[in-house]
Amino acid sequence: MGIASLTMYTRDKLISVKSSDYFLFAQARGESFWGIIKNHGIRNILLPAISIQFLSFNELFGGTILVEQVFAYPGIGQATVAAGLRSDVPLLLGIVIVSAIFVFCGNLIADLIYKYVDPRIRSEEDE
Repeated sequence: MGIASLTMYTRDKLISVKSSDYFLFAQARGESFWGIIKNHGIRNILLPAISIQFLSFNELFGGTILVEQVFAYPGIGQATVAAGLRSDVPLLLGIVIVSAIFVFCGNLIADLIYKYVDPRIRSEEDE
């Protein structure tokens, strides 16, 4: 996912946050616009943005396969295609396991970042 789609999603999320009840209540209390954005908007916008950004880790492997096939670069993408065509199950399984670990690490990093962005997600053990 590119930066343009992430920006459009974040903008759409901010527009929905601005029309929410807690945003209107904070305005009624007399908070400044940028204070409301900082205290209420950013926290609610960052979590989905982080999810979307780190979910795109799996697109890296699909992109490598496509680029390596188009430009004839030797690499993991070409090895995956060759293993699939030759029915090389051990190599194909190894590539799938490595890519699954890579995607898992991306999701783990996103979960760890969640704890610092939104304190409501922290468990009692972390405090």
